[in-house]
Amino acid sequence: MIRTQHHSIERRITRRRYLAGVGGGFLAWASRMAPRLLAGRATGRARHCIVLWMNGGPSQFETFDPKPGRPTGGETRSISTSVPGVAISEFLPSIAKQADKLAILRCLHSPEGEHERAQYLLHTGYPLVPAFPRPALGAMVSHERGTGGIPHYVTLGGPGYGAAFLGPDHAAFSIEEPGEVRRLLTALDRRRSELTLLRQLEQPFVAAHADEAVAARRARIEQLQAMLGSPFVRALDWQREPKQVRSRYGESLFGRACLVARRLIEAGVAFVEIMHDGWDTHADNHRLTQRLCQEIDNPWSQLLEDLDARGLLDETLVVWLGEFGRTPTINGRAGRDHFPRAIPVVMAGGGIRVGQVVGQTNADGTELAGVRYGVPDLFATLLDRMGIPPDRQYTTAFGSPTQATDEGHPIAELSSS
Repeated sequence: MIRTQHHSIERRITRRRYLAGVGGGFLAWASRMAPRLLAGRATGRARHCIVLWMNGGPSQFETFDPKPGRPTGGETRSISTSVPGVAISEFLPSIAKQADKLAILRCLHSPEGEHERAQYLLHTGYPLVPAFPRPALGAMVSHERGTGGIPHYVTLGGPGYGAAFLGPDHAAFSIEEPGEVRRLLTALDRRRSELTLLRQLEQPFVAAHADEAVAARRARIEQLQAMLGSPFVRALDWQREPKQVRSRYGESLFGRACLVARRLIEAGVAFVEIMHDGWDTHADNHRLTQRLCQEIDNPWSQLLEDLDARGLLDETLVVWLGEFGRTPTINGRAGRDHFPRAIPVVMAGGGIRVGQVVGQTNADGTELAGVRYGVPDLFATLLDRMGIPPDRQYTTAFGSPTQATDEGHPIAELSSS
């Protein structure tokens, strides 16, 4: 199903609450003619961005910073990768073969160890201040691309975050089931004449009530008409792909989302976020993380391979991350708790300098060792790769100037130019 994200971004929405909240939401949205639609063209080397969001906070010890043989390492062993001297968790064998396409960041830290605040920070680059909402990264990318016929900030499997002072047209266009959304949009496309009639019937009212809400409604109807029949709708139909391609991605929700994300990028969408839930492993961390890694390993690898084979990887920034890492100490329930002092992040494409590890933790993973970067620096790097100056000035709804990042600077080791 589908819904559009509003300004409220102060509460954490679990997968169950999200599904409950949007049941029937698309039909209500369509009847109100109120999608969040946008389009335009890219600026800068990376024209697109795909974020693989690991909701709950993935353990670095069981993914990209294993510590085999150390007291903190647990049962996880490491394996070699396609980059000499770089090892990652045994749970990611397909991604290990793609390491020459990856930049692994082991030195990102954050002050936020609580889910709601950490999720907000890793989506906006700013700490949560309810009185001063900040736009999500996807909303900033959408704002740069302009408005038009297709959404430029799309989320698959999760609600996404709002656009704050950038306006509701740049909030997340959230999709739970791509096939259902495609069918509903296709059905609506067959009723284009009714949309045209609606515009004609409301014209006298629009002329007599020239306020912001009426203008916004009129704009949304026009945007909906522009999207119907567009490549965006066709991209949602993942079954158009050859059977052998679909089988490579697999039948899981994450696998299908990765395939749809690739198709959306090909259709011109600028920013896609895929949410994969379940990484809050306070208990039974080893077994749960092994299963979670198995769910993402092959689809993620196939996404990178497909983008590369189609000549899209260099212009598509692919980012894997969650809200924080997990503690070096294994608790009494065989789990790991929240650890924002070391957040695993992996990037590919988009002009990022790959085939390397940036930064390190100490032998037991209890602290960062050497160079370290904050979340604003990560955001500055991503914006820079997307052709958006990290110090871009915006004007808030109450007339105050503010920057795209919280005084972040691009990470030099990741820049290829």
